[in-house]
Amino acid sequence: MRNPVRMRTSHGTDMIQQDSLAHLTLDTLPFNIAVLDREGTILFTNRAWREFAGMGGEPGEMVGTNYFDSMDVSTDEDAARALAGLEAVIEGEQDVFTLEYPCHSEAEKHWFLMRAAALPEHETGSVVVAHIDITQRKLAELRAREKRRELEHLMSRIDGLVHTVTEAVLQANSREETERAVCERLAEVDAYTGAWVGRVDLRTETLVPAAVGDGVALPENATADLEGSDPAVRAVRTGDLQVAEAPDGDGLAAVHRCALSSGGALAAFPLAYGDTEYGVLVVYAEDPNVFDERELAVLRVLAQFASTAINAIEGRRILATDRVIEMEVSMAADELFFGDIARQLDCTLSYEGTLYEDDGSVVMLFVAETAEPERVVAAAGSADRVETASHVSDGESGSVFEFVVDSPPVVSALAERGAETDAITASPTGVRVTLELPANADPRTVVEHLAERYPSTELVARREHERPEQTKRDLVADIEESLTARQELAIRKAYLGGFFDWPRDVSGEELAESMDISPSTYHQHLRTAERKVLAAVFEE
Repeated sequence: MRNPVRMRTSHGTDMIQQDSLAHLTLDTLPFNIAVLDREGTILFTNRAWREFAGMGGEPGEMVGTNYFDSMDVSTDEDAARALAGLEAVIEGEQDVFTLEYPCHSEAEKHWFLMRAAALPEHETGSVVVAHIDITQRKLAELRAREKRRELEHLMSRIDGLVHTVTEAVLQANSREETERAVCERLAEVDAYTGAWVGRVDLRTETLVPAAVGDGVALPENATADLEGSDPAVRAVRTGDLQVAEAPDGDGLAAVHRCALSSGGALAAFPLAYGDTEYGVLVVYAEDPNVFDERELAVLRVLAQFASTAINAIEGRRILATDRVIEMEVSMAADELFFGDIARQLDCTLSYEGTLYEDDGSVVMLFVAETAEPERVVAAAGSADRVETASHVSDGESGSVFEFVVDSPPVVSALAERGAETDAITASPTGVRVTLELPANADPRTVVEHLAERYPSTELVARREHERPEQTKRDLVADIEESLTARQELAIRKAYLGGFFDWPRDVSGEELAESMDISPSTYHQHLRTAERKVLAAVFEE
């Protein structure tokens, strides 16, 4: 740095002006800057240096003091490293020296970057020293490091949680075991104070705990009103995750009173698979901050996994049960396309089954008692749910029709609830549907599910009976499983159309035409289907 006294030449006035401009420029910088000679004597400081040292703004107040003498190298390791670095620059051993160091006070923390660089020989002084405040960067690094540690800890805990819960669920053999396993594993997590699974009791219109993990004390006969605004109830009703804090949670039911007596929060996750609802999973935590976005995402996945497991178990139970509930429900004719056809044409249509084609189309087969099949096709063609309609054949029992639909009405809705459709009859006065449920299923939920789609739904009859050891349905299911979609369609059309009657009411050529295939291909499908049907009947 030039000195305005020593550097005067024949151009002295210009040099003084240049040095003054340099000093003014350095004074505007936010960095603490000083120029030292070889012995460490301060030759110049900028305003930022003087203000940080509490020396005010006068330029000469620190000039002449020795910077090295102010460094306590005996007790301060950073000071010792700084002095060694400055001496290395002064001796020409290195061009630049940098050092990051803390400079904390009782009130707040500060970090600085010291940067020292050698000055050219023609300049006054040997080294220029700058101290740059890097506090914000260091604080950001510390926050990022802490976040990384928290994330690593969270991921480690989550990995263990997912593993233990999924392993327990996979080992469960019943819905009750599944619910209990989930609650017990969640109760073992330090961040949670407990968990329970609730089911809907439609007889009392309440949410009732079905499984409770260790650490949760629920009030005796604890329930939550389905008409209330409790978060667990809202989760069931809306199908969405709900989070609430105590004691100010919106509409908290008494069922949570003990678990949240000392504060904390709860998260409620609906247990559902498709349109089938299995209840709710409620998890408690003492610290409301536990339920952050990442934690909730993991718990939501665990709830979905538990729901899938429950659905699989319930499906196996339905297939294995021997006792069944047979129900008959009625609906208004105008709510279903086949009912509307029966009403318009004053005829009766009987459901003969649904076929799912390889190309994704769905075919419903009906037999209609009518002398004007073309009117049935015309009426079906104007129905919203019917993509195409065709008259297959005529027989003693009536005319056979096939309706291509996107999804079979009533049949698909019943399947969603685990019910099997036995029969459908559409008449001018309405539609009657006969279905079967497992003995321990709740018929009311099935009726309510149908009523959501078809408001006129009413329960007409309910009966319970034992399934025989080998039912007709079992045999049909075995046969249908062995047939391809085209083979099943070929043999159904042949049977319903009167192909097996004598004399035949329909020819193979006509049936082939209705399937838009050649006669030889149709007969190949039919013969293969016949062989499989006979094998199922006669072979062990």
